[in-house]
Amino acid sequence: MGQLSCGAIVPDNWKGLKWVYDMAFAPTGLTQKLIEELIGFQNQHDFVTLYKSYSWRNDTYENGFPDILSLEELLLECDRNGGISLQAVRQVAQWGKLRNPARIEGKAIVLPQRTLHETGTISSHALAFNPIEPIRLLESNIDKGIGPTYFSKVLRFALPREYGAIDTRCVRVFGEGDHLSQQHRWLNLRARNDGYGWYISKTQKAWPSSYGMWVNILRFFSQQLSANCPHPPAFIQSGLRLQNEWACADVEMALFTYASQFTT
Repeated sequence: MGQLSCGAIVPDNWKGLKWVYDMAFAPTGLTQKLIEELIGFQNQHDFVTLYKSYSWRNDTYENGFPDILSLEELLLECDRNGGISLQAVRQVAQWGKLRNPARIEGKAIVLPQRTLHETGTISSHALAFNPIEPIRLLESNIDKGIGPTYFSKVLRFALPREYGAIDTRCVRVFGEGDHLSQQHRWLNLRARNDGYGWYISKTQKAWPSSYGMWVNILRFFSQQLSANCPHPPAFIQSGLRLQNEWACADVEMALFTYASQFTT
């Protein structure tokens, strides 16, 4: 990736800052039926292997997920100092291979300072029971160029402890819209393909509430899995992760790998 900048005034030494990390919030709103399905999935699949098999461009376990690391450091610091900018959103879109990130338009600051963190790197407690409020802010402050997938990616990089991305691969496998790829019915969210590629419409009734369900599924796994997430050393050294603990973003990476087996 090119040089990263959040477009806000941040300390010159931000890349060397240490983060004080705590655990994800407890899941809420999961039915007993869904909990049983999630436990069954956990018992049948090796999350460590799925996590280590994650691959997106330069981001592989063998490489240490370097671009993910850089974006997490950047967006965390942006949220703490000045807010998350449209420029930072475009950098996330570039990482995700969006065709034309320059088409993204909106306010200069799309998430005000400390939307996601209260003090230091402590997650805002308002997110415990309302994880989708930052999505609504992003929708209000970004006029065009991205939709649900990239809204969720911004949060995933800005607060990996509490968020993971929701993309079309995961929706097709864990949600609705692709009967050939669907393996589970955890979400009411639907992916569509009108002949130009898969996408998630933000006008559907299940958005963004179903993203809140996705976040709580990630929280569930992050707290149920054995403390054995094999983070690359740089994530521990920077303070972005606690040794062996699963962040929601780590769980999502494992589930993305699983979903990729059934989608093209």
